Amino acid sequence: MLRQPASSTLLKVEIISGSQGMRSSFDENDPKPGSALSNYLFIRPLLRRLGDGAFVYKIATVTLRMCAGLVVLGSLASFFKAGKTIFDLPTTGAIFGGILFQIFYIMAIYSVVHILIIRAKDIDDSKPGPIFMLPLGAMLVRLAGEAYAAFVTLIAIGGGLFVWFTSQNVASILGPMSQLFPVKRNVDFIAGIEFMISGVLIGIAALMVSYMVAEAITLLVKKEDKAAGTNGSNGSGPRPLPNRSTINSRFGS
Repeated sequence: MLRQPASSTLLKVEIISGSQGMRSSFDENDPKPGSALSNYLFIRPLLRRLGDGAFVYKIATVTLRMCAGLVVLGSLASFFKAGKTIFDLPTTGAIFGGILFQIFYIMAIYSVVHILIIRAKDIDDSKPGPIFMLPLGAMLVRLAGEAYAAFVTLIAIGGGLFVWFTSQNVASILGPMSQLFPVKRNVDFIAGIEFMISGVLIGIAALMVSYMVAEAITLLVKKEDKAAGTNGSNGSGPRPLPNRSTINSRFGS
């Protein structure tokens, strides 16, 4: 019969006593559920809830719906500011071009808001598995690409029409949003076409990149799920601390 080395036995005893000591210290420091102090300490229950995929998905759903409302409210200020600039234009044709831009601006805001609402519903209907943050990230990446592509494409078309009819730089009504577009200094007919084409191409490129990233994340999740199924792991959240029998099997008995 082989004799177990003393160092291995000592290491086993230290690990077992250390893990038991950590558990006992946590248990001693945590207030009991019925105590008055437990009514004011919410971090530990909150952290437990954050390990629940359904709770995280609900937070994401509510946040996206709130963002949809904020987009509507935030766009009203830009809409009325652009309208004031448009109706100060000198000619009727220029005002007509500004109205066309406002129509495309409304369509762009509507598209972004509708995409946020649709994707929020998709997340709310999803059933999170053991790995839930990566699938959520894939849906959010896809959402970002869709919203950006819809907004940039429609604004680019409306901005090109604005340049044609007004012979003015579209940055005058876009304001800070002009940083999202390759705004040209010249205001001729070719500049309007370039603004349209560049905006549409940027939107398509953003959509394709976001979908590729989302698919890469999805493939990673499927790979991890397959590996977890092969290893017989069906739990969710962080892995628990190994119990005493697991430690004994690693360091000898």
